[in-house]
Order: sequence, then structure tokens, then C-alpha cells
Amino acid sequence: MAQKYGRTWWGLQWLNALEKIDYSNRLPRGRNYASKGAVKGIEYKKNVIHARVAGTRPSPYKVKMVVPLFSLDEQNQLLGSVLNNRILLSRLLNRELPAGLLKLAEAQGIQVFPKSWRDIQMSCSCPDWAVPCKHIASVVYTIAASIDENPFLVFELHGFDMIKAMEKKGIKVEELKQ
Repeated sequence: MAQKYGRTWWGLQWLNALEKIDYSNRLPRGRNYASKGAVKGIEYKKNVIHARVAGTRPSPYKVKMVVPLFSLDEQNQLLGSVLNNRILLSRLLNRELPAGLLKLAEAQGIQVFPKSWRDIQMSCSCPDWAVPCKHIASVVYTIAASIDENPFLVFELHGFDMIKAMEKKGIKVEELKQ
């Protein structure tokens, strides 16, 4: 059975910016690469994502993506929105990213999900001129699958550790069960 990406609304939100474009069928090829396990390594360092993607050459291509950081003020606004709303808090504690939080963020001018693929800096070491190429697309799909499993990753991609911030306020978040 084929891997499904964007199984949750928050995983789908991540994909929406990419899904709006396609150069010569690169997105389905990228999804196929992701499904076949071509993403050999993915590393998250604050808001920078490094990945290795197997392709036609012997050594994997190097993909780099940079997601805009949340400012300290944006982080505090998001945390305040969660802490002041028991429904949002309970949903997050159940590892769900509530649509209400996205609406609050947008009302405060905070962009949680990319609106366009141009909102994220992306590069690949492959010779393809297109952005996103199939290698970048495979990483985007792989990230969507990770977001489906752990919605807190959405915040981490912006350099904001929501779990740690909540724990500093005395709210214990259980570890993600693998």
C-alpha cells in the first residue's frame, strides 16, 4: 500500500504550499522517492533541515531547507494563546494541532505553515534547475509524514520548542510514543 502523506490536517497544511506548483511532474516523482525510502537521512537543526536523498548518482544528493524563525514575541504569543485556552492546550497535550491555534496565530500575523513554496529557502545539489526538484519534494513529503506523527514539529521547524516552553510553565508533555 502506498504511503499516505498529509493524513492529518496539519500534515496536509505543510504540503499545501508545495502542491500548488509542479514542474514536469516532479511532485509525484518526489512522493515516489519518499515512499521508496530515498530520503536516507534528515536532520533538523533549529529551523534548518539537512537531508540526503538517493538518486541516480552513486552518492546521495544534499538537500537544504530553511524555514523562517519565529521571533521571541511570536513564540510568546503562541505560548500565551495555548496557555490561555484549555481546549487548545488539551488538544496539544493529546498530540493534536488544533485548527483554532492556527486561526489565532494568523490573527496575530504569525505564519505557522508556508503559504507558498517561496516561503522556505530550498536547495539541492542535483543538476535539476527546478525548485522544488524531485529530491526536495521527497524531503517535503517526508517532513509531512513526520508532522502527521508529531504536530510539535511544526513549531520546531520555526526554531520554537513548544514542549520545552510549556514545561517551563509547569505543563508536562508526555514523550512521543514511537
